[in-house]
Amino acid sequence: MTIASSANFLRGTASGYVTGLADGRAEAIDRLDGFRKAMGEKPAERLIDYCVLGMTTAEIARKDGAKERDMAPVLHQHLRDCALHFKLMGKKG
Repeated sequence: MTIASSANFLRGTASGYVTGLADGRAEAIDRLDGFRKAMGEKPAERLIDYCVLGMTTAEIARKDGAKERDMAPVLHQHLRDCALHFKLMGKKG
């Protein structure tokens, strides 16, 4: 964790807390990089829009020039592939 006064955890602080990139953060960044490579740029972008930015299926469909009813199964499959990538479900799931 970084301290609240540190907007940039790589620059260090005068507080005496350990600075630098924690092992957990480095591992998370590596896993996300692998996620983008495994999923592909467009699926990764859609999942970030959906899961991180909170965009709706309709908003993502409009962004991609698609119909909402066509985007829903696409997002469902992206979510399933993501869960498999992060080993959150069995292969049969």
